[in-house]
Parts: sequence; C-alpha cells; structure tokens
Amino acid sequence: MSVSTVAEGTGSAMDGPGFHVDVGKLEEAASGITKSVDDQSNFELRDLCGDSAQYGHNGIHDALMNFCVRWSDGLDTLTDDADSIGEVLTKAVAAYRAVDEAAAKTLTSDPAEHVVEDD
Repeated sequence: MSVSTVAEGTGSAMDGPGFHVDVGKLEEAASGITKSVDDQSNFELRDLCGDSAQYGHNGIHDALMNFCVRWSDGLDTLTDDADSIGEVLTKAVAAYRAVDEAAAKTLTSDPAEHVVEDD
C-alpha cells in the first residue's frame, strides 16, 4: 500500500492493489452524512400537521397525521441506517490516517532521492 498527498491539498490518498481512496473525500462524506442525520433528528414530521381545526374536518387531519407519522417513522429508519454508515466511514478515515501516520514514521528519508539528485 502506498500513501501520497492529494494534489488538491485536502488530505491523503491511499493506493493499493486495485483501489484508490481519497481520505479527505471520505471524511467529507462522513461529515455530510452526520450533518444530515443531525438535521433530521431535530425535525419531526409528526409536528407538521398542526391542529385539526386548521383543516375543517377531523378525517382530513387524521389522514395527514397518519401519513406524517408513517413518513417520519420511515425517515427515522433511514437516518438510523445513515448514522451507522457515517460512523463506519468515520472509523475508516481514522484507520486510513493511522496507516498513513505509521507509514510516514517508517520513512526517515526519501528512498528515491538518489535517483533525482544531480551528483
């Protein structure tokens, strides 16, 4: 596995047989998912309906309330799944960074330096 700095400057890239990981982008994805989950956790569709007096008919209010409750339950399931995905991505970022750090500690000099020197 080789480690190289990403040209855009946001992180490092991990390369190995048949794969390439932009760790900075992986971290951005984990952060975006976490933010989306937090945003959804602070919003309940159940509260969207308001009072039945707004609709002029209890049946319409009840139908909308039922829809909102069911939709909110579905979103809760999705955000639980997304939260798990965000946690896994965050752990993957930490693992890649740990490998990068360990690799950097083992390289005390540039192994290709003698090839490009003008001696």
